[in-house]
Amino acid sequence: MKKFWKISLGVVLALIVIGGAGAYHERHNVRKVLLVHQHYHKKNVLSTNQIKLNLRPAISTKNTTATNKITAGYRQQLAQLTPGVAHAKVIVNPYETSPLSGLILVKTQAATKVKLTVHGDTPKTTLTKYLPKYRTNHAIGVLGLYANRTNRVTLTFTKKNGQKTYATYTMRTGKAPKEIGKNTLKTSHPKKMALGKGNNRLTFAVSSQGITYGLDAQGKIRWYSTNLISHVFKRLANNHLLILTKISASEHKYNALRETDFYGRVYRQYNFEGKFPTRQDHNKLETNTVIHHDAIELPNHNLLLTVDDGSSKYVEDTMIEIDYKTAKIVKVIDLKRILPKSAYTQYTGTKRPDGKIDWFHQNSMVYDAKKDELIVSGRNQDMIFAINYKTTNLKWILASPDKLPKHYQQYLLQPTTQNYRYNGGQHAVNIIPQQTKGDTIGLEFYDNNVPVTRGKTKQSKKWSAGEIVSINQLEHTVTKTWSFGKTLGQRNFTNIVGSSYAVGRNNTLIGFGYASNGKRSEFVEVNRKTNQIVFDVNRTHFKHGDWSYRAQRMALYPGSASVDLNEITTK
Repeated sequence: MKKFWKISLGVVLALIVIGGAGAYHERHNVRKVLLVHQHYHKKNVLSTNQIKLNLRPAISTKNTTATNKITAGYRQQLAQLTPGVAHAKVIVNPYETSPLSGLILVKTQAATKVKLTVHGDTPKTTLTKYLPKYRTNHAIGVLGLYANRTNRVTLTFTKKNGQKTYATYTMRTGKAPKEIGKNTLKTSHPKKMALGKGNNRLTFAVSSQGITYGLDAQGKIRWYSTNLISHVFKRLANNHLLILTKISASEHKYNALRETDFYGRVYRQYNFEGKFPTRQDHNKLETNTVIHHDAIELPNHNLLLTVDDGSSKYVEDTMIEIDYKTAKIVKVIDLKRILPKSAYTQYTGTKRPDGKIDWFHQNSMVYDAKKDELIVSGRNQDMIFAINYKTTNLKWILASPDKLPKHYQQYLLQPTTQNYRYNGGQHAVNIIPQQTKGDTIGLEFYDNNVPVTRGKTKQSKKWSAGEIVSINQLEHTVTKTWSFGKTLGQRNFTNIVGSSYAVGRNNTLIGFGYASNGKRSEFVEVNRKTNQIVFDVNRTHFKHGDWSYRAQRMALYPGSASVDLNEITTK
């Protein structure tokens, strides 16, 4: 039977190729047949080729073409300017999706370098950026404007002989969207916060499904995107952003993975169709969100994505690596091939309206390049584990031994901490480089403390916490080195979502995303040595379902503030 399926699938795929562009309708019907009649590797586990066929990402050039056209217009405007700071062209929201950004086009008679100052309400909310390259044609990107006010931006031009010229420009912005909700500052000690050089690191509230925005040290909105974003908001090695958004505003699902920047320029976009069989009727196809919680960049710049693989039965238990340039799927990791069969065939922890089984619910991952290991977090198994990325062989498991088959207990890390409390429903697993050396890994994560499958204690659901553990891979041990959240109690317990990231200066930023049963999100920066809270913002009055999935501290200007108007993106 397996041989028959392999031959059948091969013949059908060959027909698709041979048919060419003129047989689109026939190919569409063939694809529908292949989606409805899934090809399995073994019972409950789809074949790798079937998963690739189900997902089929494609590069879209629609938005790159549109923003390239805008860029070409600015390049032409700059070329036509008369030299002199008084003749500058000032643009607010230059790429039409980032209302608190701007662009200043200006020519100088002599080559100058530039210092950019975006004036804030306080010294610690005044943002600065140095552009050290000497030039006469300047396209200066401005980030960190306030909403609903006339902002002051000063450029300091310095010639090679040290002579300085100053020019101050104004930029008027509109109101921030009401969907953001209300952000109430509870605590702020800017001198103790990790704000970075030029104070241009903001606290970004990453949306579950809505508006993602950035706050300064006083809790004021200094950036947001009008693109609706779901879960994924990451910085790439080239300092661009990777976001998960909608293919079009009218779409219900988030099936566009976009490489963009804080100004809204689009460099690349991958679209996913997401039509999968329903659980109730395998002959019926419905559109699903393909990428659900996370996406990371690998050292080769390919993207590793958490996906639904198109199964009619299981969700959120597969990863795919796609080629950065072509969108081709080059690797599939199905967790049903790695973890115990009983974990997915006997799972009863949660229910979904569509009837599909969310037995693992992968919500984050981090790649360790030195060891070629991938560390994965799954909420519904209360489990963090590591695999060799090349072979996908298990290395270790951090979880309570409850309901774990005997064969898998050899991978369990043994606690050295007395009365060790295992993670429950955890999120946002990440490696701390400063605490990782040799066989020891410094691992941070957000512990929701809500056991779904294993590890229930009397302390469960009493609080949630940011946690750091030290893992000795050689000795197969785990030691808890820091935890914060217990003192905040039930008020900051979060059944779902959340994050905890070290941000510098011995501080950790914790996102209590689903506090008060989803009515609040709270962002708390705490010093790990003193446990003093140095920043605390409470978010309320937002739309149900748009709680803050993660809180991230990110620099607005990771590279240069110059906008390269000569760069035209082709894909």
